[in-house]
Amino acid sequence: VLGKGHSSVVLAAEFAGIGRAAVKVLRTDSKSSSLLRECDLMRKAFPVAPMTYYCDDEFIVMELVRGVKLGDLVPRINSCRDLITLYLKILASARYLDMKNITHKELNVLREHVIIDVEGRVRIIDFESGFAGFTCNVCRVFSALFVRDPRIMKCCDIRETLKKLLFELLSSYKETNSEHTFASLVKTIIDVCGSSSCECVG
Repeated sequence: VLGKGHSSVVLAAEFAGIGRAAVKVLRTDSKSSSLLRECDLMRKAFPVAPMTYYCDDEFIVMELVRGVKLGDLVPRINSCRDLITLYLKILASARYLDMKNITHKELNVLREHVIIDVEGRVRIIDFESGFAGFTCNVCRVFSALFVRDPRIMKCCDIRETLKKLLFELLSSYKETNSEHTFASLVKTIIDVCGSSSCECVG
């Protein structure tokens, strides 16, 4: 058993032709009647989401992502540069979902829903509560990583004037879903945090 949720259970299984895979099974007491919506979102969100092999109302057979959950990885990072680089990669993955017009809805709990795979790529799992539409995944991820994480405050000198600029850019991005505005947001984060070589986030 890889995980249990309100609506489903995720198991590891072996398949001929696929090898080891993850299988999401709809629970009999689930309020949801089908997993097909989640499967459709995952297909659109690949390669950020796991690859799907087979879907029906009760099952999703998908790629078994091998890696480390964000909540287990972050406490091991001691370098500001490594932490900021990782957080920017996660922000870029959230941007990818926004570009695909997908709302994950649970990215405020990044430690459980983000996996860094064995190749160092950011993978986002569990689209169970997601839906088609833009409500700003970038906003949720930015808030979780660059506002609420006390570790990042040791790395980034975010003065009030810069904080105001960041939130203005985020507000503009939320209204427009603009690549240009997102690029400006990332550049500002790098300007504020990117020069840090502090080894003091542990």
